[in-house]
Amino acid sequence: MNNEVTKVIEKFKEVKNILKDFSNKDEAIEYLVNETKLSKEDCSTAYDIIMKIESIEEE
Repeated sequence: MNNEVTKVIEKFKEVKNILKDFSNKDEAIEYLVNETKLSKEDCSTAYDIIMKIESIEEE
């Protein structure tokens, strides 16, 4: 796998570990909105992708 892609996946895993500490998806999305200043819709999409990253990597 490309070195840059590997770095991005590792960063996503770090973010996933942070997001898993929230009690629910809505709280995690609010955290992403506050940290990134992106829309709630964008953060919700990012959340879904990040939470699936390990299952994608295993395929």
